[in-house]
Amino acid sequence: MIEGALILLAGILVGRLMPGRRRGPKPRPEPKPICECGHGFHDHDPTSNACHGLAELKRYSIAEQRKVFDKYGPCTCRRYVGPEPLPTYVATEIAN
Repeated sequence: MIEGALILLAGILVGRLMPGRRRGPKPRPEPKPICECGHGFHDHDPTSNACHGLAELKRYSIAEQRKVFDKYGPCTCRRYVGPEPLPTYVATEIAN
């Protein structure tokens, strides 16, 4: 009976001292306002919904299966489709 109690006590101590036991769950990463084109909310015009960012234009060689030419050009994204940012409110001061 004493052996069983010692085995139970050893198991509890080993479980408490293991490093994985002390760490809590990892926090979820903050959602970033990124559109499907890879640009943020700040790159999109709110009135025309056009993207003002630059996209990487690539041309691949099919025979060699590698990138042979790349440069930057205007993004072809037509409107922002990422997470909706929080609305901004203007509150007037209440003073006497």
